[in-house]
Formats: sequence, C-alpha cells, structure tokens
Amino acid sequence: MKCLIQNNKNSPETFNQIFKSKNPDWFDKKRYKVLLKYWKGERLIDLGCLWSEVPLRALYAQPDAIVWGLDQANEAIEALQRKYPEINYAVGDVYDTQFPDRSFDYVVAGELIEHLEEPEKFIKEAYRILDDGGILALSTPLEEAKEIGAVDKELHIWSYSKEDIKELLTDFKQVNIKIIGSRFFPRYKYAFDTIIAFGTK
Repeated sequence: MKCLIQNNKNSPETFNQIFKSKNPDWFDKKRYKVLLKYWKGERLIDLGCLWSEVPLRALYAQPDAIVWGLDQANEAIEALQRKYPEINYAVGDVYDTQFPDRSFDYVVAGELIEHLEEPEKFIKEAYRILDDGGILALSTPLEEAKEIGAVDKELHIWSYSKEDIKELLTDFKQVNIKIIGSRFFPRYKYAFDTIIAFGTK
C-alpha cells in the first residue's frame, strides 16, 4: 500500500455533499454488477454504501433477502431510507458496525478501503460479521499512485496493488481477484483499472 495523502478529509459532511451533487455513472453500475457476481440471496450488507445501487440490485435479484446499507453520511442515509423503505439503512462506523458476529453471508465494500485510515481494522470487522462460508466483495482503484488525485482528488488515502489486496485478505480461505477497466472514465483524466476482490471466509 502506498499513502497518497496525509490529511484525511473523509467526513460525513463531505459525503453528504457528494450524495447531493453526484450520481453513479456507467462505470459504477458496471462495478455493482461485478461485485454481486456470487450473491445468492440471504443476508447482505453494503458498507460505505452512500448512493450505491448494490442494496437495490441485491433485493431485486432476491426479494426475500435481508439487505442492509451502512454509511457515515447521515443525511444520505436518511434520504435513502425514505426513498427505499424496503432496504434497511443505518448510519454507522465501518470499523465497528454493531452487528453480531456472523450476521451476514455477503459483505460489499465498493470503493471504500482507499478512503480509510485503517483498512486492516475494517477488514477484521468485515470478517467478523461474515458467516462461515460468506463472501467479502470489495473494489478499489488499481495502483492509483500512478497519478495521485486523478480519481477522487484529496479523498483517497491509499493506493493498492493486487498484492496489497491479497495481503489484506490473508485471513480468508480463498481469495479471487480480477481487474476491470474502461477506455475512459467520465470526468476523469486517468483511465484507472479497478481491482475487484472476493474473499471467502
């Protein structure tokens, strides 16, 4: 892992503003589909969800599933809960979700770990709330240090390689990693590929 910034500007206020000013683009939608590749429909939580479509897509695919979205952005979560009452949304801390051990079969963390000061602590929490045989599905830009700030200005703390992700997921029995990319990103100068990793507990 390579550190990209020293001053963490990731706050509930920042992401409440992002929620109001942006929407998922076509590449986000592609990523959501890949992150749900192994979803079979039991208990899912999307950590750091903001305006992610993962909870909606998961529930659409499996209407009887228990689906949660958790984020620190309180205004965003309140708006989402009003708009999508069929999803269980919560304001919370991804380092300490307050869920019991083994609460979920599928944990999603899309474009989250690059924003976290302590990604190892987050991975331990995700592992804790996963049931045996459950899957952690995460995504993050690949080697963003090639052009610091090109993807999300001053909000990304870490740059990851495939090897970094494998090291983060060493407690998982099986880890599958794939890279997805595009010829361009709308509004971005650098066409970053994205790491998609699946860790099975």
